[in-house]
Parts: sequence; C-alpha cells; structure tokens
Amino acid sequence: MLRVYFMLWLAFSVAGFGCVRDEPPLNPFRQPILYPVGESPAHIVTADFNQDGTVDLAVANTGSNTVSLLFGKNDASFPETQTIKTGIGPRWLVSGDFNEDQKMDLGVLLNGEDSLHLLMNMGGGIFLKGAQVKMERSPYAATVEDFNGDQHLDIAIVSRFDHLLILLGDGTGKFKRGMLGDPGAIPTGIISGHFNGDSWPDLAIANNGSASSDIIFFWGKGDGTFQKGDRYRNGMNPIAVISADFNQDGRPDILSLNSLGDSITPFLSNKEGGYTQERDFAAEGGSMSAIVHDFNGDKQLDLIVSNARSDNVSFILGNKNGKFQFPHLNFFTGKGPFHVVKSDFNLDGRMDIAVANNNEKSVAILIGK
Repeated sequence: MLRVYFMLWLAFSVAGFGCVRDEPPLNPFRQPILYPVGESPAHIVTADFNQDGTVDLAVANTGSNTVSLLFGKNDASFPETQTIKTGIGPRWLVSGDFNEDQKMDLGVLLNGEDSLHLLMNMGGGIFLKGAQVKMERSPYAATVEDFNGDQHLDIAIVSRFDHLLILLGDGTGKFKRGMLGDPGAIPTGIISGHFNGDSWPDLAIANNGSASSDIIFFWGKGDGTFQKGDRYRNGMNPIAVISADFNQDGRPDILSLNSLGDSITPFLSNKEGGYTQERDFAAEGGSMSAIVHDFNGDKQLDLIVSNARSDNVSFILGNKNGKFQFPHLNFFTGKGPFHVVKSDFNLDGRMDIAVANNNEKSVAILIGK
C-alpha cells in the first residue's frame, strides 16, 4: 500500500513540473576516475591556476584543514598535486584575480575560525598566504562579483548564524568589511546575478532553518549595499540555489535544492520582475549541489545533482518549457558526493564534471562522452 501511495504522489509531482519517459536518459559520461584528496572534501573550484592552458581543481578538505590543488593536463588527467595547510575547517572556496596580476587567487572560508583567508597565486601553481578577514560565526558559502562598480572583485558571504556580509575588494588582494545584513535563519546557499532586471548584481540566498525554509532576494544598489527583496517559502531545508534561463525566455530562473525534503523547487521569472514558484519535484536523498548545462546536446538545459545521503549523482533531462523529465538517471561516483562542478577538462568541446566525495577522501572526474 505504501508503494502505491508513493507512486501516486510521484506521478502527481511529475505532472506538476515535468513529463514521464519510459526509461532514464543515457549516461552522458564515462566511468569516474578517482583522485585522492584530503579528509572530508566539501567544495571545489576550477581555474587555470598554473597558467598552462588547462583547467585545474582546488578542493577544500574540511576534515584535514587543507586545500588540495590538482593540476590538470589536456587529457583530463591530474597527475600533479599540491597540498596547502589552512586554518580550521575550510568549508568553501572562491576564486578570482583579487590582486589583478592576471593570476587566479583563492579565498578560503574557514568555518572553524570564522574568517576568510586569501591565498595569493605567485605563478606556476605556487600560493602564499595573504590577507585574513574576520567575519561572523560559521561562514558557510560565498559568491564573487563587483558589487559596487569600481572594477574590483568583491565577495558576498553567508554565515550559518544568520548573517550576510559584503567584503569590498580594492584590487590589491585586500578586502574591507562592508554591509552586514540578516537574510533569515541559517543561510547556507548564495548566488549572484541580475535577478530583478536592472543593471546591478543582486543576491539570492537559501535559508536552511526549519522555521524559515525559504529563498530571499537582496536587490543590489550598485554601491556595494543591498535592499531586502522578495521572500518565497520553499521546500524543506534548502541547502543551495542555482540560476539559469531554464525556460528560454531571456530571464534568469532559480532552482532550490532542498536537502532534507529530498526535493527541488523551481522559481520561474515572470514579466513583472518577480518569480512564480512551481511545485516541488522529487530528488534523491540529501541533494547538496547542482550544475546546469546541455549535457546531451538537445539544446535544452539539464541538471547534474550531487546527493550525499543517497551516495549517487543524478542526471536530469530538461525540457524547453523549463520543466524536467522523469525518471532521472542516478549513477555512483563515490561515497557522500558533496559538491559537483563542470568544465572541459580534456579540451574536446564537451563538458566534463568533477565530484567531491565527502566520505572517502576523493574527487571523481567524469569525462563527457
């Protein structure tokens, strides 16, 4: 009886935001290749850190208080690695040319020290410790953008104890504290984008607290400050948000990953400058992160979602109306897949992915077929 009820519920959910296929889509990737990193890898960023023309990886290892650098070759292998000791609890990484010397630097959010540490790229993949900025308790996620229009990169950071902090960069690798805001209870996800249609970058934040479970927008003023915008109730305990034009109407849409509710909530932009919340659709257990791309070449945006509790990664086909197809294809990349990123690691014109396996000290590389 329980199975019948579940299938009826699933059909109802699919009818609200998708269509049913006879079988899951074909896997667009080859078998995963695993590379060792530190303990409890939590977050990955990609860039050409050693200036050799190929994509490298930087991985925040929360359990071993390190950052692993994996230097890529144009065959999608990562034969050279480097380990950088950090402070306590590196949870999130940001990357950008913070001192404007044409080399990609790193910023490390240290959850155990309530601070941001800058790692400055000296060339050839060598990093030296730079400035350190104290911030509110338990910094969790961040996004990089020029928020005040001075042509220097800034950083917006959410802390699990209900704070949004804007750090304003000066182009030398140093940052000063800017606006401090209250986004809601236990913010864990943040992205930047032009969400209300004006020329200034905005923020979208996921609040993971059981009393809130919502998405809130902060509208940028162009001077590094933000005004609280629309707030939308959401599925249970959203952990992250992503944005893309899923329905191809020229406006950015939002998807929220609801880690405890095992669901995804779509918000489609409307002509009035707001968002229309669609019905949640089912996801695997403990969805933590997602990336967007046309992985199967049908000119529709698809999703790759990492599911930590289910020990799998989902490939979800998209439709041209912004909806998604069912069933999903789930495949194994390692234990506790926590964060997923995309890039063309072997320079063949097809998108590849990398997955941080939080429970087995590895990163999986999956090459697009």
